[in-house]
Amino acid sequence: MRLLLPKPAKDWARWRAGLADLDTTPICIDPWHFEWQWETPEQRTVWLNLDEFQGVICVSARAAEGLVAALDRYWPMPPIGIHWLCNGSGTAAPLTEAGLRVHFPERDNTAEAVLQLPETQAVAEQKWLVVKGEGGRDTFARTLSDRGAEVTELRLYRRSVKAEALSELVQRSKDAEAILVSSQTLAAALMHENPQHWRSWPGQWWLTSPRLLDWAVAEGIPHCRGTRGAALEQVRQALIERTRHGGR
Repeated sequence: MRLLLPKPAKDWARWRAGLADLDTTPICIDPWHFEWQWETPEQRTVWLNLDEFQGVICVSARAAEGLVAALDRYWPMPPIGIHWLCNGSGTAAPLTEAGLRVHFPERDNTAEAVLQLPETQAVAEQKWLVVKGEGGRDTFARTLSDRGAEVTELRLYRRSVKAEALSELVQRSKDAEAILVSSQTLAAALMHENPQHWRSWPGQWWLTSPRLLDWAVAEGIPHCRGTRGAALEQVRQALIERTRHGGR
C-alpha cells in the first residue's frame, strides 16, 4: 500500500525503517512549520521552580525537546519525585534519552488515555505542568483542574501548516491509497484548502484517535478507518491487520 505520511522530516527515517518489512510504501511530506517562542520571565520562573510540581505532561515530541532543553539550562540533575508523562513512545524518546523515567499509555496515544493513567487520578491540591505549543486542545488543563489540581501551561512553540505541503499532499494523493492523519489541525487545513478533492478521493483516511475518526465522519469524508494510536508500533499493527484481512 502507498501511504501518504505527513510527518516532520526528522521522523521520516524512523518511519521508513519501521515500515520497511511490510507491503507499504510511505510517501513522506513534512506539513509543519515550527517556530520556537522566546522564553519569557514567567516561563523562566516556572522552570526554576520545577521541583514544586508533582507531574509534568509533554503533549508532543517538540514539547519534550523544549523540556529537555530547559532541564539542560536550569536542572543539570533533574528534580526527583515528579511524574513525567506523555502520550506515546515518540514523544517519550527525548525524555528517555535525557534519563527521565517516562510513563505513557500502552495502547492509545491520546490525551484521554494519558488522563486514565494512575498518576493522573488522585491529583487534588497537586501542582501539574503541561508543556505544549500555542493553540491546541486544553484537555489536560481542564481535566486536571476539574480533579482539583493547580495546572500551569507552558507554550514553547508555534506550529502551523505549510500551504505548499497542502498542495503537495493533494498532488501526491493521486499515487496513494491512504493517508495517515494524527492531527486535527492538519486535517482541518486539508479540508479547508480543498474539500472537494478529499471528499471525492477514493483513498482511505487512517485516523489515529476516536476523536479524529468522529471528526472525519462528521466532515463527510467517505473512506475512514481508525488505528489504536499514532505511534509507529500501533500504525504497523493496523497495517498488519489490514494485510491479514485481504487489504480491507
